[in-house]
Amino acid sequence: MKKTIVVLLACALLGGMLSACGGAYTPGGQNVSRDTEQMIATAALPAGTAEGRTLRGALGVPERVEETLPTRMEKFSIQIAADVSVPDTDHLSVYRVSAAEFSEDFVAKAFDYLCKGETMYDYSNLFKTKDWIQGQINSMQRDLDMNDSPDDPSGGDAWRADYEAEIAELKLELANARDDLGDPLTEAKLSMEETAGNGKQEKFEAVNTPNMPCTVEFYVRNNVNDPTDEVRYIERTNTTVAPRSEAGLYYNDHRRVGSEWYQLRDVTNEASIAELKTTPQEALEQVAAILKTLGMEQMNPLRVVLAGDAAGADAKNYIYGVEVCRVVDGVEVRSPYSRTYVGGLDGGYEWAYETFEVLLDDEGIIGLNWTSPLTVGSVEVERANLLPFASILTVAKNMLGVVNEPLETDLKEYQSVSIKIDHITLSLQRIPNADSIQDGLLVPVWNFYGQEHFILSDGQEENRGNDLAVSLRQEPYLSINAIDGSVINKTLGY
Repeated sequence: MKKTIVVLLACALLGGMLSACGGAYTPGGQNVSRDTEQMIATAALPAGTAEGRTLRGALGVPERVEETLPTRMEKFSIQIAADVSVPDTDHLSVYRVSAAEFSEDFVAKAFDYLCKGETMYDYSNLFKTKDWIQGQINSMQRDLDMNDSPDDPSGGDAWRADYEAEIAELKLELANARDDLGDPLTEAKLSMEETAGNGKQEKFEAVNTPNMPCTVEFYVRNNVNDPTDEVRYIERTNTTVAPRSEAGLYYNDHRRVGSEWYQLRDVTNEASIAELKTTPQEALEQVAAILKTLGMEQMNPLRVVLAGDAAGADAKNYIYGVEVCRVVDGVEVRSPYSRTYVGGLDGGYEWAYETFEVLLDDEGIIGLNWTSPLTVGSVEVERANLLPFASILTVAKNMLGVVNEPLETDLKEYQSVSIKIDHITLSLQRIPNADSIQDGLLVPVWNFYGQEHFILSDGQEENRGNDLAVSLRQEPYLSINAIDGSVINKTLGY
């Protein structure tokens, strides 16, 4: 199933990526403790930077890096040809940070702003109408008539009794079901619901139409032990679920344009484009105005991409996707991956990274999606002791190949696979406390971004990923803790 541009994706890259790392790495290959208190102690050592001196000068950061790295595999190569971005300040700090939820006041404000002029209804009422209930009855009766078991056909006829009992219950509901979606919503109110495995979730869900798919959607979900209060196996769905911290606010208007989007190119620095009348700069300004109206001065537009309703030249409709990031004391907070996991990818506790995207076209906003907001707390270290850039670059040259090396079997069909690092950034990044999906630190991190190129045996470059929708978030090929030089495992988050 294709994912829309507003969905957070873990982009699959060839072979071993950061997720293949078992832990954090130092230049000497030693694992670094996940103890964030030790991180604070390390950061607070006597600083090597002097007040009043820019970070670029104090850390010896060049404007650009040009390096060709040695690799172990003949078909695999890595080149650095990257501009290096550093915050315009003389120091970076370390902050306490925790997962946040959306207040009812903010939800009401966002609902009034984004859905103004729309007649919105309670989403749950979609499943209480006579039409929906009758449709469920018809579908289940059809399966009974055709003996179409939802399980393995060899599993016997036990499912038939379950279906017949459920149909009987639905018929009782049908007798008192409503014909429509009820009264329109006049205000946004959060309500608590129980989820699988004793979990709880606070939510507000509104739509503007009695039919699926809805054309205008406004959903808010706060997470309180969602979807469960501990790791549980749910027999009914044959799935294992674990607690997850991932509050989200989602608004989408699907009437003017389709719901699936494909990132075509970054247009942040283009003066104008042929596909839309609105310029990229105007798109950034519109998003800045939206953030100001909603009282979100701590969030800034970061970059803008052009997206189409199909890949490449097949696109007929276009929109802008604007990536928004949190800014703390003038320094960007970057989100390098979809989420961090405690206990592994399968059945592990999850804490989503904060992401924020706004979609718009020439007529205005068509989507706003904010996942996993943060509360930035106290400053733990005012002037963090950062390693010189030369030390960071040494780690990068040693580890880019180790972390990203493809498997031999994956290289068989290619003449060559190459990674070209085209920009390097120093920003703040969330690191969780040990075994936590709610608390951690914001620490200075170097991220190495770029492109991967796959050359087929006939010399042509494979257009990888052009048939898949992608997220606005850029994933680095390497993340290095600026304090201790450890390589950050993106799935563990430290």
